[in-house]
Amino acid sequence: MLTFGIAWKYYKKMRDTEKLKIGETSLKPTKKISNFNDLVDVLQNGLRMKGFIEIRNFSGKDYTLNQISLDCFTPKTEKLIAEQTNIMQSNINLVNRQVTKIPLEYKIDIMSALTLFKESGVIPEDATLWQVITHPGQYWNGIDLKKLMMKFKGFIQAEGITLSVNEEYPLYE
Repeated sequence: MLTFGIAWKYYKKMRDTEKLKIGETSLKPTKKISNFNDLVDVLQNGLRMKGFIEIRNFSGKDYTLNQISLDCFTPKTEKLIAEQTNIMQSNINLVNRQVTKIPLEYKIDIMSALTLFKESGVIPEDATLWQVITHPGQYWNGIDLKKLMMKFKGFIQAEGITLSVNEEYPLYE
């Protein structure tokens, strides 16, 4: 009887799995890249990004978010460029019939930023970091920040329910 009760409780939770959905994701650089000096700063110091991801709870029950693991990858070759820097200190309550925004923070180092810019087509594939910094006029005219994309991959786990995330995300609009 005890086994049946545990199985029934687990079944009810799994049935509600489709009622937990990933909502909007917002991730932007903390410093806007509006001129060449800003780009040089990113290529010298790395890129910091902040934002959030929404989890929509359409069920009639509250859930506790146990784990979140969302990392940033290059859009084509899917090389890891950044891991989440804000670690979840305590469980987050996903209140029934509400949207919960979970904060995200990332730091992309210099080489990963260069790889991201190259793979997104923002700067030419054959350009090196040194060439871009030392010959700014040659490269700045060809830079289109609207091409800057990354892949967002990972999972969110709430009481045994796992929501997978695998989407391309534009960093500039």
